[in-house]
Amino acid sequence: MIFNTLVIGKGLIGSATAKHLSLSQKNIAIIGPDEPSDFEQALVFASHYDSGRVQRLIGHNDAMTRLNLLSVNQYASLEAESGIKFHTGAGCLYVNPNGLDSYLKAAPIKAKEFGVKASFYSHGEELRKAFPEFKFPLTSVGMLESSPSGHINPRLLVEAQLRVFEKNGGVIFRDTAIALEFRNGIAEVTTLNGKYLAKRIVLAAGAFSNFSRLLKHRLDLITKSEVVILAQVSKQEAMRLSTLPSLLYEIDTPDLEGIYSTQPIQYPDGNFYFKMGCNLPDDIYFGSDLKDVQHWFRSGDSDRHLSMLEEALVEIMPDLRIEGCVSRRCILPRTKKHENPYIGQVHEGLYVTTGNGWSAMCSDGAGQLMADLVINGKIPEDFNSGDFEPVFE
Repeated sequence: MIFNTLVIGKGLIGSATAKHLSLSQKNIAIIGPDEPSDFEQALVFASHYDSGRVQRLIGHNDAMTRLNLLSVNQYASLEAESGIKFHTGAGCLYVNPNGLDSYLKAAPIKAKEFGVKASFYSHGEELRKAFPEFKFPLTSVGMLESSPSGHINPRLLVEAQLRVFEKNGGVIFRDTAIALEFRNGIAEVTTLNGKYLAKRIVLAAGAFSNFSRLLKHRLDLITKSEVVILAQVSKQEAMRLSTLPSLLYEIDTPDLEGIYSTQPIQYPDGNFYFKMGCNLPDDIYFGSDLKDVQHWFRSGDSDRHLSMLEEALVEIMPDLRIEGCVSRRCILPRTKKHENPYIGQVHEGLYVTTGNGWSAMCSDGAGQLMADLVINGKIPEDFNSGDFEPVFE
């Protein structure tokens, strides 16, 4: 059997691309492994093995803002059609402890231009009165984006996309692609368990795009480790903080940079966790050896950051009643040049898309743009293809 289009990568952007393709095309398939129950046996991993990711609207540029808005505007219909709730519009608070930065200077104009409901705080005392759960320096300034900013559950978002995809007749292969070749205009995808043929391929393997034998030339990506902590709280504490917005805190110290967090969320183990992550000076920047990434996911020493990250959390939320903390390891790609997701055609029959570290919040929009490119040969007119052009090393 030869599929019309086969998507490699069953993560956030891949599942969104497959769903959008299935809205108007038949004979579509997607390949990707499920979340592994045993990391020692898994070959590839993903950062959507999580229940809380920040959702904001105003991005670092206009292209990202449009992509974020395109995504959130589809959430209600996707939740209704799939029967899976994955989005919470608790708002998103952006704070810089050192005063106005370029993002905050531009934010009022951008909020008006794109119709984003936002409130602005010019002093740390205003922030403390509005958000007594947080403790920021008096030099802080900030902005609160109202709903639909907030947070998403990436596990459930992927599940919702795939449920609609299957309802539309899409086929899911829970397998791992290890090689891709084109012969006489037909793509042959080799997986751990077989081979599949397709007229078109969308490679949506995220941080793993440059590994195995999926591309002849490496995408220009920075691939780095990321450490987050999950601070366990009681159900009562989670209820107390149920209206707390997500946080983007632009702190920059010798120990950490760029804190992000979500309100307490119930995870698959039944417990409630307050999630916090950031960039660390000794984050690992991976090269071309897949074994290094596998080692990080299987046995990387993320716990050595645990006490420092817990102290940072307590500093900004001194009244948070924590019952215990665990660390979690993930990985993210960062695109170069335009710093937006890669979305483009690289040669006849082959399309590539990958995220940029912020792709969870815009994944549905990225999938829609990729599907439009595959079906119509171009992305929607209110987007510029150059803003998402794939770049190779």
